[in-house]
Amino acid sequence: MKKLIALSLALVMILALCPIVRAEEARTERIGVLSLLNQTEEELVGTIQATIMIADLVAAEGYSENLLPSIPNNPDNPVKFQPVYYDTLDAMVMALTAGDVEILNIFSTTAAYLCANNEELAQTTVFKPLDENASRIVKFGYKGLLSNDFAFMMLEGNEALRDEFNAAIAAVKEDGTLEKLVQEHIETAVSGEIVPVEMPVLEGAETVKVAITGSLPPMDYVAPDGTPAGFNTALLAEISRRVNKNIELVQVDSMGRAAALASGTVDAVFWTRTNSESNRVAMKSEEEREARGQQLLDQSTEEEREVLLQLKKLMNFADFGKQDMPEGTIITDAYYSDMLVPVALKTFVDFLAGMNAGN
Repeated sequence: MKKLIALSLALVMILALCPIVRAEEARTERIGVLSLLNQTEEELVGTIQATIMIADLVAAEGYSENLLPSIPNNPDNPVKFQPVYYDTLDAMVMALTAGDVEILNIFSTTAAYLCANNEELAQTTVFKPLDENASRIVKFGYKGLLSNDFAFMMLEGNEALRDEFNAAIAAVKEDGTLEKLVQEHIETAVSGEIVPVEMPVLEGAETVKVAITGSLPPMDYVAPDGTPAGFNTALLAEISRRVNKNIELVQVDSMGRAAALASGTVDAVFWTRTNSESNRVAMKSEEEREARGQQLLDQSTEEEREVLLQLKKLMNFADFGKQDMPEGTIITDAYYSDMLVPVALKTFVDFLAGMNAGN
């Protein structure tokens, strides 16, 4: 049965990377996540199991470090996870500090910002860049399961605007502007400071309304005085100049983005999705996917083949690549990618470390 609010890759990563299991008594770990769309419970379960397998391989090869202590697993009484949905980041953080949830699952850039601004918080998983020594299955996992892309979503029929945005995104990538914006508005924000951005005002130009949430600083942020800031706003300012259109930013909550788009309140929304690699797989024919899958199997080690065969039983990658594409929508090319990581109170990490030391 489909849920309107469903947990997508966000919950998957927290499950995969935070295997907190009590040795004697089962416990429910409550996980704070932003409200998301478009996933059935069956799809969620398969994705969770698949991502756990990939995450284990990533950690085994040394490309991730989990700083959250774990307790030896009790197969007869495993830990249970309960997602708790929030429409804003502020509500999630308040729930964490109040003890309503034990962990938040947030993009690594937002996690770094939160921890820089709140000494009570700790980011508990760190991903490392891949190199030529990474196995094929780990590279596949990074691209196909563990990464999320950032893009703009529009309604079908608005392909002309989508193509204009795509041309602008390609241009800022090619001339180095995008890299500069990442340095100025993401990498420097690790210190906790987000730079306000002034949107261009082009006299006589058409206005395009874009929905933002303000819930993913430094990517998507609105200052307390209502001033939009951060990376997305800076990118939209560049897009505005390149497509010669004014861009009006409209703040909505996370759950309200799709409704704002469907109602015509906005022309585009800031959107996160699984990733471009998964979408490319979804767009191929069944025969092409089978041929690619067989090629991957033939080029893999025995251990990797076993994982891939299990993944095939757990997931339909065609459906996975479409889960974040509501019917009747189109999406721009991706302009940034990030991974989801858990954030917890330092006292919670210390508590688990003490339990771990006692075992």
